[in-house]
Amino acid sequence: MEKILVTTDFSANSKKAIRFAMKLATQKNVDLVFYNVVNILVRSTPLDQMYISLDESEMQKKHQTELEKFIKKIQTEKSFPGVSYNCVAEIGDNVGKQIINYAEKNDFEYICTTARGSGVVEKLFGSIASHLIISSPIPVFVIPKNYRTTKIHSICYASDIENIDIEIKKAIAFSTLLHTKLKVLHYDYDVNLKFKKDKLSDIAKKYETEDIMFHYRKLNPIFSLNYHIKKDLKIIKPSLIILFTKQNRKWFDRLFETSQTKNISFNAKVPMLVYRKELKK
Repeated sequence: MEKILVTTDFSANSKKAIRFAMKLATQKNVDLVFYNVVNILVRSTPLDQMYISLDESEMQKKHQTELEKFIKKIQTEKSFPGVSYNCVAEIGDNVGKQIINYAEKNDFEYICTTARGSGVVEKLFGSIASHLIISSPIPVFVIPKNYRTTKIHSICYASDIENIDIEIKKAIAFSTLLHTKLKVLHYDYDVNLKFKKDKLSDIAKKYETEDIMFHYRKLNPIFSLNYHIKKDLKIIKPSLIILFTKQNRKWFDRLFETSQTKNISFNAKVPMLVYRKELKK
């Protein structure tokens, strides 16, 4: 059974990730754990202020109780019958690092968190989500703040064609898990697409089936990669997009940078599943 660690800080925004995970659990039997880190260095939320005089053990117990109530209320409000889960609240001083450590120690296949806002990386995803995306060896679901809970019916995989044999197997495995179609998008400049025509054709022939389709798109140099992806997502309307990141700031700056022509933020409704890109050996 697949195991998903879903992070929450009790905020309204974090409910998006919780609902996404519960909806996913109605499509496929997965093991959900809702996880909250009580940050002992930052006590700025009403809940933290309420328990500021308590010792760490007492605080952890209080947060555990509140977490269970919080998740139960969401499950009842959105009617996710039969979805089983566990709740874990822990004390920590480095939330992002502790989430990753807990997920690794307990053999989770995925981490699920919520994005927020628009703009630069931290504003776009939030500091915790950004840390997970850039640092986690475990694939991360990033659920946008404007996400509306829905069944995952189709998936897009935006690929640079590097390590395609390794990456597409992961994308196919996930789409097969949910019995959905997979559309592979590759972007490059016209001259490169022509130069790689035979290679791209061979890749498509190798993997294309009734449920797996390849689409090669020409990049317009005056627009960012983000712009091109967003444009195609509006047409294809997938319920999830898969990305493989080199896990460095430069990669995400390039993906979400704005062109001089238009200021385009990432599509605010499509969840992402971000894998770590494996380096060539």
